[in-house]
Amino acid sequence: MASAIQHVIASYDIHDSKRLSLVAKIMKDYGERVLKSVFECNIGEEQFAKMRERVDAVIDPVEDSVRFYKVCGKCVKNVEVIGLGSAFVEDEAFFIG
Repeated sequence: MASAIQHVIASYDIHDSKRLSLVAKIMKDYGERVLKSVFECNIGEEQFAKMRERVDAVIDPVEDSVRFYKVCGKCVKNVEVIGLGSAFVEDEAFFIG
């Protein structure tokens, strides 16, 4: 049984340009960039665990910081955006058959 989709906001402050690039590439595999160092992801628990594991393998925990905020569906509906960008968008379900 597939795990429920969760809404995750990931933000990071990486002090080395090589690590920064690697973390950004990892995040692109799981979500959409909404700000320079912020991604919004609609992912299952297994995907979240894999993303976290991949990021953890790249960062230097003494110099870098990565934060994952799990946001409930009700809270996602209350996101307000001003200026460039759009609100958190639910991914459409699709099946490969």
